[in-house]
Amino acid sequence: MITNAIKLPSTWIPPKYHPGKQVKQGEIIGMEYHPPGTKRARELGKGWFYTVMIDELEDDVEIIKESAIELPSGEDLLSEIDSLDSLAQTCHSKIASLEEQLKEIKQLTANAS
Repeated sequence: MITNAIKLPSTWIPPKYHPGKQVKQGEIIGMEYHPPGTKRARELGKGWFYTVMIDELEDDVEIIKESAIELPSGEDLLSEIDSLDSLAQTCHSKIASLEEQLKEIKQLTANAS
């Protein structure tokens, strides 16, 4: 999220989105503003452009104009939450199993001394 430490010029239009935001295309990891009248604005268009990580496993990124950003649906978000919750539960089970194994090893080591 943009913090108070980042000051935008008053002539800039505030961005709609921020780094870390999940959008339909992926996760926003960067942003760039092209003020009207600049070379980049003439070449690429004016306004905010977002660097979106399409696939974090592949490091695929795409530059997307603010007007082309799509927000995920409620169903998409719920599906992602369910998937991550399932992964978290699996990780917690794995951690509990490893902690139990570590406890057994410590007991065996203590008994062997």
